[in-house]
Amino acid sequence: MRKGILKVLFESRFYIALYISIFSHITLVIYSFNNSDSPYKKTLCGPAWIYAEEEEKELTFQMNFGKIGGETGNAETSEDPGEGEEGEDGDGNGFSKGKYKGSQWEELVKDLEGTSSLRKQYKNDYDLINENSGVADSYIKRNRDYEDIIIKDVLPTIKGIRDPFRVDIENADDNLFVHKERNRIIEEFRKGDESSPPITMRISKEGEAQPKSPLTMHKDDRTRYLDKSLKQKKEKQLDEFISRFMGYDPDKGDLSYFVRDLYYENLQRLAYPFSGDPSYFAIDYFQENLNKEDFLRQMMAALSSNMGTNTGTEILFTIENIYEIQSRALEQYFQAKEYLKLATPEQKQTLRYETLRRVEEKYRKLLRDKKIFTIKDVEEAYTKKRIDIIDTMISKTPKGYRIKDGYFEKGRILWEAGNHRKDSKLQSEAIKTWNRISNLPSNGDFLNEKAYESIQLLLRDLGNVSDADRLPLQSKDQIEFVLRSRLTESMNRKKEREDKLLWPKFKQENRRN
Repeated sequence: MRKGILKVLFESRFYIALYISIFSHITLVIYSFNNSDSPYKKTLCGPAWIYAEEEEKELTFQMNFGKIGGETGNAETSEDPGEGEEGEDGDGNGFSKGKYKGSQWEELVKDLEGTSSLRKQYKNDYDLINENSGVADSYIKRNRDYEDIIIKDVLPTIKGIRDPFRVDIENADDNLFVHKERNRIIEEFRKGDESSPPITMRISKEGEAQPKSPLTMHKDDRTRYLDKSLKQKKEKQLDEFISRFMGYDPDKGDLSYFVRDLYYENLQRLAYPFSGDPSYFAIDYFQENLNKEDFLRQMMAALSSNMGTNTGTEILFTIENIYEIQSRALEQYFQAKEYLKLATPEQKQTLRYETLRRVEEKYRKLLRDKKIFTIKDVEEAYTKKRIDIIDTMISKTPKGYRIKDGYFEKGRILWEAGNHRKDSKLQSEAIKTWNRISNLPSNGDFLNEKAYESIQLLLRDLGNVSDADRLPLQSKDQIEFVLRSRLTESMNRKKEREDKLLWPKFKQENRRN
């Protein structure tokens, strides 16, 4: 019997060897694939760790807009980000700050260390509160992200303020990658470990994208979605929106309206004055500018693939609005710079004054490099950039989509700049810009229609004057009033909504009960 078994094995030796060889090779391939970023170990224009996928064929770059996670920034729900403790330098357990020494992130790590015990070193008290301000106590006593105001970029538009807007578009993908990598390092530090994965970029084949379907989500449905997500961190809202909705058709359906609603209803917030001490309002204005950077970086990167679509037009309107708000934030910066000089020793020991001091110090050199020394410099630089953005929108919007709003906003920017500089030529240019609107196609919403009609009626009563020097002072004041009050109704609705959903007046309700 033994000889028979040996005979069978001998006669089948070829098949047995073939089976063992196939089994071994399959095992080796599976092991290699599961333990490698790429089975071919290629490096494409950078280290292999930044690539989640590689292809042999023609490749195109595509950013992954997935959630990085853990970012703070929304005062309604964020916890104190200064409680994390870093690990020993390079010990492998915890945050290894040594690996960032000499890199572009060295200053970031120093700032993280310098703010980790900020709340323990400085008082977070409330004084000089105006009891008749009408601002809810829930807003006054809300948590504020002092650490992020210092560490992150509350004035992200300064760096490229002197560049043409096309340069901003060209650099958008790189800026988003750096932005996300910075946030990843912040998250690592605050968690006290390095478990968060490095930022990845996906490489996809040309023509891989599938046809996009139009989004169907009517106004009532969008409102319910936005109301439900309003209390979430703004970064979380934006990441969820991009991952769920930005894959829909940018021209057909409701995506363009949804982008507009997301920004103006949820991500653009109001700051309320409630104290005779201006430092409170400055902090809150910077607080609301925290997430302007996140929206700016994400949507600038999305703009390159959506330019020339309805959604791209809405993105450009939101970006222009960010620059307008950033110019006001810089006004707060220069005002804070002045009253910091007059701060008392007691004020210098408060969390808000120390935060403003560090913010002033952080941007001092950058503003000097950009030749922005006064509020006048801010107005001139930001007016130029905002007109550049609007001109881009006017030239790229498809089939005249919202082009009337584009010309109205350009005229408003010119008029306000002329008023600020006492330059009637700019105001004459504004009038000529508004006069072009009547000949433009009607496609999409014209949100400034009422304000436009009021200005046109005023100009017609004066004989269709186009030279601002011929306008009576009273007429100029009337135009100013129309421009200032054009958003009154929408701002009142916004305030009522935020008061109801974010800042309920608990004390008043308790008194009634």
